[in-house]
Amino acid sequence: MDICLFFLVVGLIDWIVSHYDVENAPAWYLAGGLVMIIFNSFVPLFLMVASFMRDDYAEGLVKRSLRVMAYGAALIPPFLLIGPWVLGGIFVNTDLRAPDFYREFYNAFYLSEMRPELVLRRVWFLYMLSFVGIFQFLRWKDSR
Repeated sequence: MDICLFFLVVGLIDWIVSHYDVENAPAWYLAGGLVMIIFNSFVPLFLMVASFMRDDYAEGLVKRSLRVMAYGAALIPPFLLIGPWVLGGIFVNTDLRAPDFYREFYNAFYLSEMRPELVLRRVWFLYMLSFVGIFQFLRWKDSR
């Protein structure tokens, strides 16, 4: 799980500062991306479902992590749906010009036509990364 957290951080840094497109990337960059995909998706999936590898503490930690993720999955979508409506109402009723970040979010969230395969892949990837992050945070919190 520690290696997954390391690759999670490396992947986030790469996502923020990446200079390469997939078509123009060197071979070493693509190989590193493949390793990151494995450690950010398939390894956490295996660790999540492989209960035979866990002791009692790790089993409890996995259950607590999944409970936190379930709360997040229940609470975050309403905020993402209701928040822009409230902000949009404020902008319309006060004649304020909506900031650029709001318009970009609105266009991406409400007007974009993403392929369902891409949405599913990103949600699964986010789920695995969230599991790793929450698991490691709870383990760190327990060690204090």
